Amino acid sequence: MHRHPHPAVMLGLALGSVMLCIWACKPKESAPDFLSKSTGPAPSNPSDKAAKSDGGLDPLGVSPSKIQLRWVQGAIPEALVRTGSEQGNLFLPETTGGGIAVLDFDRDGLVDIACAGGGYADLDQKDLLGHTGSLHRGVGQARFEHVRSSAAFDLSAHYSAGITVGDFDGDGFQDLFVTGYSQGQLLRNQGDGTFETLNPAVSGLSDGHWGASAAFFDGDGDGLSDLYVSNYANWSFDNNPICGVDARFGKGEKSTDYCGPREFKGLPDVLYRNLGDGTYENVNATAGIEDSLRGLGVLAADFDEDGDVDLYVSNDVDPNLLYRNDGGMKFTELARRSGVATNDAGTPEGSMGIALGDFNLDGLLDLWVTNYQNEVNALYRNNGKLQFSYASTGARVPGTDEASVGWGTAFADMDCDGDEDLIVVNGHIELKPLGSTYDQRPQILENVMGKSFRLVPRNGIYLETPQSSRGLAVADFNGDGKLDFVASRINADAALVLNETVGCRSLRVRLVGTQSNRDAVGARIALQVGSYRAARQIVGGGSYASASDLMVHFGVPEQVGSQAKVTVQWPSGVSQEWLLSDMDREWILVEGQSAK
Repeated sequence: MHRHPHPAVMLGLALGSVMLCIWACKPKESAPDFLSKSTGPAPSNPSDKAAKSDGGLDPLGVSPSKIQLRWVQGAIPEALVRTGSEQGNLFLPETTGGGIAVLDFDRDGLVDIACAGGGYADLDQKDLLGHTGSLHRGVGQARFEHVRSSAAFDLSAHYSAGITVGDFDGDGFQDLFVTGYSQGQLLRNQGDGTFETLNPAVSGLSDGHWGASAAFFDGDGDGLSDLYVSNYANWSFDNNPICGVDARFGKGEKSTDYCGPREFKGLPDVLYRNLGDGTYENVNATAGIEDSLRGLGVLAADFDEDGDVDLYVSNDVDPNLLYRNDGGMKFTELARRSGVATNDAGTPEGSMGIALGDFNLDGLLDLWVTNYQNEVNALYRNNGKLQFSYASTGARVPGTDEASVGWGTAFADMDCDGDEDLIVVNGHIELKPLGSTYDQRPQILENVMGKSFRLVPRNGIYLETPQSSRGLAVADFNGDGKLDFVASRINADAALVLNETVGCRSLRVRLVGTQSNRDAVGARIALQVGSYRAARQIVGGGSYASASDLMVHFGVPEQVGSQAKVTVQWPSGVSQEWLLSDMDREWILVEGQSAK
């Protein structure tokens, strides 16, 4: 999470200049036809927030943002990640916090929320103990009831961190895998409103490293959900150096603070193959998963659109990884050759959160990665055939930088104008950071005509409030067709934020695999409504240590019409097409069946 000089920085800068020239000299792309040209050109500084109060264009000719948010405070009490930082030990696991997940565990059609609990230190036993975490059942209109006890949801066996969602046994009920310090936990949904925590010695998920994030996906095309776990660093009670930082405000003394990741070696990630009998096996040795880096995030998606699911791993001060799926549970690491390992100067960064979306509306899905303070969040434009270009500068992402440390993130069309915006939650790990603060404001980066991003003004209490956030999960919590989100926070209740943007029309689809894995991870969805075309994909993992709802959301501009053609390319190789005349609703699309 800390940035340090890199020995190849000068060569990297030279290469980065060449890459920037190549990007800048490309012919300019025109805006898609469905986007209103009345919005004017993209601003020269996307952080400019000088919109006129009368609703007219700002001085640079761009319409004011329509995005309106409402923070529903107190909506999910007890959904908080307690890290043990109140003990004053300055242990590294306290910095990474925990995640949050959205699922429908009881299949009543309403989304529910599961939150990691974190934990605390037992100094006498030299152990990290866990808190229970929380499970909140949706009861409609963004209201929830706490059902942890009645659902037998208990994470206290270990210090919990990340949560991922997937139907690992194919019974139609979503299960949970929770990463944590020294041991992950698999919670099997029993279909009766309760969970069973499986013994790792029996399930085969017995890796004893510190796991940060995880992703369910089908790595070998057998229809079963395999599992990738990104492990972080070799911190322990016996490997806990005292770190000093330069005193702030020009004083000469030193003060203690959290150690940076370079004080610790990375750990090997783990790829587990689902054996189909309720158990898993570690297949690192045969699959080509060999790196021991400081992993924080993972996203599973079909990046090259060849029908199988690849893996992208975000690492802290190490190069990020892109594993191409070669079939038969064999992978080849290609991140440097693909252009997604580092920034444009060739320098690894402190990477955490990951999102996948088509920011420029060319039908190819692009990568977004959140980074540490003074490291611009990375936007990688997909050029096809596993080749990406660093696009942060061209998309004016640096203008949105606020010296933040980015964590959970997601692409989401918050204003339903047809292009995907970005949500980023932030929070520092250092108690006394130089040039920044521990608590940091969350951000919405509005997509401007598929060309650039600008920072949405702090037009409500949520965006105005500095906070220590970590996980982020997106869903439509009140069923109004707009994407809302929930963010986990350190030592504070999770923040439930509703999207109250006026004039949102959307088409929503849920996929159910039959030949493919039931969650349809890796399925590619194309939508056409008049001149409007958009692409999405079902992914595993993503954000940071969190899991969004698997519903696919398309914001659809009013002017393009109301007859929708949806094409789904399933992981099994089956392609289906539906004509949907009822636009503003949610559809269930089952592999091999008609729409419901």
